[in-house]
Amino acid sequence: MSESRTCPAPTKPVQIAPIELPVTGEVGRRSAHSPTSSGTVHAMATSPAMTTHWLLEVHVEAFPPPVVLPSEAEVVVIGGGLMGVSTTYWLARLGVNVLLVEAHQLAWGATGRNAGLMLAGATPLESPELVRTVLREEGINAEYTEPGHLALASSPEILDKIHREASQRGATSAPVYALDHSACEDLLVMRINTRFLGGRWFPGGGMIHPTRFVYGLARAALRRGAFLATQTSVLKVSPIEGQESIDVCTSRGGIRTRQVVFACSTSINEFLPDFRKVITLVRGQVMSTQSLPEMFRIGLAVDWGTVYWRQTADGVVVLGGCRNLDPIAETGAQVLVNQRIQDALAHFLPDAFPGFPTFRIGQRWAGIMDYPVDGRPIVGALPHAPNQWIIAGFGGHGMPAGLGAGKAIAETIATGRAPAALEPFDPGRFEKEG
Repeated sequence: MSESRTCPAPTKPVQIAPIELPVTGEVGRRSAHSPTSSGTVHAMATSPAMTTHWLLEVHVEAFPPPVVLPSEAEVVVIGGGLMGVSTTYWLARLGVNVLLVEAHQLAWGATGRNAGLMLAGATPLESPELVRTVLREEGINAEYTEPGHLALASSPEILDKIHREASQRGATSAPVYALDHSACEDLLVMRINTRFLGGRWFPGGGMIHPTRFVYGLARAALRRGAFLATQTSVLKVSPIEGQESIDVCTSRGGIRTRQVVFACSTSINEFLPDFRKVITLVRGQVMSTQSLPEMFRIGLAVDWGTVYWRQTADGVVVLGGCRNLDPIAETGAQVLVNQRIQDALAHFLPDAFPGFPTFRIGQRWAGIMDYPVDGRPIVGALPHAPNQWIIAGFGGHGMPAGLGAGKAIAETIATGRAPAALEPFDPGRFEKEG
């Protein structure tokens, strides 16, 4: 392969500079929050590198950039979040020579910026048993538990929907229960603001440490023969005319491959412009507290995720949402902290739970989610692009499906046969519907 025709000369290993944090609204202003009736919230300045709670708890340089980038691989996976790492892991497990390329560090995008909630059951790709099996087989300590999940209903309409869902739940589906306000308080063993009328109790709800999950899975992929190239940007993907090969041009040189998997959710539209009309990028705001006494042993939300939160094993509450307060500003690919939404998040817990203890904010951050126009993930072969694949469009709900989706697309690539579970997520459906 002649790299000079398609790619710049490989660069020396470099360190990624911190991302500077613009703040929407009143830029840079950090005022103390006023006391509430049940406690005081003290604001802390945001880190200029937009460090998340999860990224602070792993060694982000555990997977250094390559000194020499391989010039060939059977499959190149673009993107080092859960979808990319999962696909790489399953391909390596199937004996495929696979190379993952990530522009920053592993789990740098949405994977390292969520709340770590695992609410399985929405699609056939979501299997708690598969998660438990892989964690056990690979010896990954990702703090995975299944303590249940409670979604508090903020209106009679939402509570009615919960009652209908619970009564119409199929016999083979995981059970869901509609609770009244008193039952929600009994479950949490704490007072709840009376504006919440009841809730949706899902006993099968799980929680996981997202970055430890991905880093453990990446180590397992390495043990099985995968190659990981972090801090390596993909500049161009070029099928070679007349050949069943593809040139992948990167900041460290060229790679010739037979297959490419696009697992780079926020960059999908750059590589695949046709998907700009299919995928909308939206921003989500998240914050974490400093360590608190045990308050929440389960995962929680308001309605269908307007606000969502959980408490970690070390007492930190990770809380996100409130996008409905500023939806227009929160559309786009820029990673920005929205002060209006962050303020609402900071005041949510004392308002929702009278008597909530005083706390300090540990970290504030934002992440980008990819929402497909029809609400269904996009997983499978790209139409009119032989040997190119996509795994994207999970709209902020990728954690439960990550292992299953990666396994399905890896098996399709390795065997040439797509499992039936992928049919609803066929990338070609947009052409059929159009």
